[in-house]
Amino acid sequence: MLPYYLMILPSWICLAILLPLVQTFHALQHESADRKLWLFYWCLYCVASIFLYFEWLICIPFYVISFYVDIYYETQLLVIFWLVYPKTLGIKNLQALVETQSQTILEGGTEIVKGYAKIAYGQFLELTGRS
Repeated sequence: MLPYYLMILPSWICLAILLPLVQTFHALQHESADRKLWLFYWCLYCVASIFLYFEWLICIPFYVISFYVDIYYETQLLVIFWLVYPKTLGIKNLQALVETQSQTILEGGTEIVKGYAKIAYGQFLELTGRS
């Protein structure tokens, strides 16, 4: 419900880009252990920027709610605030979750890719007539 160009966009730029940028520079200058954390943040930021084309999928539940109150951009700000604010530093929790679950995700993804590769190879053999 806040005006987008007056409040939401400047707040988003400050929270999603400027604050993490300052914290990244601080971690790099002092060679602290937070360098890995902020590298993870910027990788996540790049992946989220690529998935911006699929933003409409995330908007669907907010579209239903928007008949009563439009809170999509405010929710984005709250999530970014939770991720980067030094007292909450939700990016640390997210990084720990990814590190603990990465092996499970990798194994499941490998099995799925192998299954699709087997199907593609079978179709390739059918096309070339080399059963």
